[in-house]
Amino acid sequence: MTDDQLEAWLLTKINRRPLVRSVSALEGFLSAIVAGPSLSNPLIPIHAALGIGYDPYDDGSTPEYAALAAAIIHYNRISQTLSEAPLDFSPRFIAKAGGGVEPRPWCQAFYTAVELSRKHWKPLLDINNHLHELLLPVLIYCTDKKGRPVLGPPRPAPETEAFLEHEAHRNIAVVVAAIRDHHHVTWYDEPVPAGTPYR
Repeated sequence: MTDDQLEAWLLTKINRRPLVRSVSALEGFLSAIVAGPSLSNPLIPIHAALGIGYDPYDDGSTPEYAALAAAIIHYNRISQTLSEAPLDFSPRFIAKAGGGVEPRPWCQAFYTAVELSRKHWKPLLDINNHLHELLLPVLIYCTDKKGRPVLGPPRPAPETEAFLEHEAHRNIAVVVAAIRDHHHVTWYDEPVPAGTPYR
C-alpha cells in the first residue's frame, strides 16, 4: 500500500474509528510511540491508530492487512532514524499549497498517543517538571477533547501568529529525539547506544 493509498484508506468512511486520518497524523502518532515509554507490544497502539481490531486477516489480501503493513514500515523507519541517526529525524508535516507546513495534525496525533499512555508520560506532562519543556513545541499546536488549546489560549498578537506559523514547529525534531533519549535512559538506565534499534 502506497502512502496515497494509505491516506485514502484512512479517510474512508466505514465501520471503523481510526485515531488518525492522514499519513502525517499517523507519523506523529508513531513518533510518540517510538520516542515514548517502552511498550511490550507497539502493535496495540498501532491497531488503535488505524481503527482495526484483531480479527483474523493474516492472509495478506485485505486492506486492513495492507494498512497495518504500511504503518509498520513507517514505524520501523522512524524507530531506525531516532536510534541510529537522530539528527536526521524530520517530522512529516503537511505541506501547504502556498508554501510552509501545517504541523497541527502531526502534533495532535502525537498528543493522542501520549494520552493513551498518560501515566507513563506523567513527568513530561507535569508543568512543574523541567522535562515538560520537551513537549511544549508539540503541545502548542494541540487541543484537548473539548477543542480547547492544551496550553491555554495563545496571546492574540501578530507576533504569536507569526511564531506559530513559522517558528514553533522547527524545534519539534530536536525535542522528539531528546524525548526518546530520556525514555531510553528511564527504562534501560543507560544512554542510547549508537546503532541500537528501539525495542
